[in-house]
Amino acid sequence: MRAIRMEQFGGPEVLQAVEVPDLEPRAAHHLLQVSRAGVNYADMHVHGDSYLAPVTLPYIPGNEVVGRTADGKRFVGLTQGGGYAEQAHVHRRTSWEVPDDVSDEQAVALCLQGNSAYHLLHTVSGVQQGQTVVIPAAAGGLGSIAVQLAKSIGAKVIALASTKEKRQRKTSARTQSSTPPART
Repeated sequence: MRAIRMEQFGGPEVLQAVEVPDLEPRAAHHLLQVSRAGVNYADMHVHGDSYLAPVTLPYIPGNEVVGRTADGKRFVGLTQGGGYAEQAHVHRRTSWEVPDDVSDEQAVALCLQGNSAYHLLHTVSGVQQGQTVVIPAAAGGLGSIAVQLAKSIGAKVIALASTKEKRQRKTSARTQSSTPPART
């Protein structure tokens, strides 16, 4: 199978397309034919050797994938690396079957960042309707999902972003999304 592997640390140039052996089934895991892999900020830290948890080289990055099992079921799940490949293992405890009305792109985007945003708001903070929540880094992946989730339960959101450009981008996106559709 094809994979993106790194054999040294550095910039994006260390990510190389290579052929590696196909994966074998593993107990308590789904073996997926990967259709999409998430690309996250953490991946830049991995290949730059500045990630919180060290990795052993050679290494195939990628911590979230969506794909199909041999019997055709579609799952999204978290990996512990290995997602930048045509096949990946996802543990049954950290994978979820994807409904037909959710695209691969939507599913993989919600896997890591969506779960993190959900649990920060609901499990950790217990945000409820009518409360005010401050969301730092609201222009990023996790932050933008957290804004949407908080608003969906009726919380007042104060969204922060590090630069004027990011704040304007979020403001214009909010304005566009709140404009009612034209009647035809």
